[in-house]
Amino acid sequence: MVFLVSFFLLCSQSKAEAPVVEHQIGDDQWIEVPLDFTFPFYGNSYVTSFMFTNGVVGFLDPLDVAGSGYVYDGLCCSGQDFTGGATGVRFHYTIMPWHTDLIDTGAGRFYTQGDSTYQKYMWQNLAEYYDASTENSFDLTIFPLGNIEINYTELEIDDHSVTVAVVGDLSAGQYTQWFYNHPSQDGAVFWNSQEDDPVEISSGNSICSVVPDSHISCLYYPEAYALAVYNQNCAADALYDIGCAGWEELYYETYVEVEEP
Repeated sequence: MVFLVSFFLLCSQSKAEAPVVEHQIGDDQWIEVPLDFTFPFYGNSYVTSFMFTNGVVGFLDPLDVAGSGYVYDGLCCSGQDFTGGATGVRFHYTIMPWHTDLIDTGAGRFYTQGDSTYQKYMWQNLAEYYDASTENSFDLTIFPLGNIEINYTELEIDDHSVTVAVVGDLSAGQYTQWFYNHPSQDGAVFWNSQEDDPVEISSGNSICSVVPDSHISCLYYPEAYALAVYNQNCAADALYDIGCAGWEELYYETYVEVEEP
């Protein structure tokens, strides 16, 4: 899956002045990121946060989630389908911009940046576990009013489930899940900036069979790409080519003078 779109955007702020801080986070681990403001989230207020390797930011102490004595396990090792009944205090009060099994294989970086007006968390060049050839780069920003911003640069997950969601008290049904995909059960999803909506790739099919112009490695990429460009030009101007739909009508309307009887 390759995403080149901004998924969810609310209230952008200037982030030029705050320093960017790099962090080292191990596999299935987390770091604490104190906030310079109070963040309201599902009826609670938080002054610190926890950034997880696996594409999650949480607000409860990972060593004692909500005083339950339950210890986070790094939220390993795949996304969860909350609409399918996934439960557990380990997911309470989390924001999941890209919850899956991620790892730094050497090129990966974790950054944070923030002040009293925002806090940003950045995952860059993180690989899917067991697949060092993949790259996942995305970020999450939270604001004092409780709104959030999620942006994606490049994503590729082939063998693990992925969840994009916000979760409050899961036992009370407090969650909003925007996206979930389990590749071995659901096939896959392809989405880039040229598509209005995600394209589902059913189990047993490939991205090339469903979207033949998605990548130059696809067998019919040249033909599909040329056809896509042709259709795009025709849609912009029916006079682009005689084969465009509506060419004849527009040609006569534009260039042919009809003598009045």
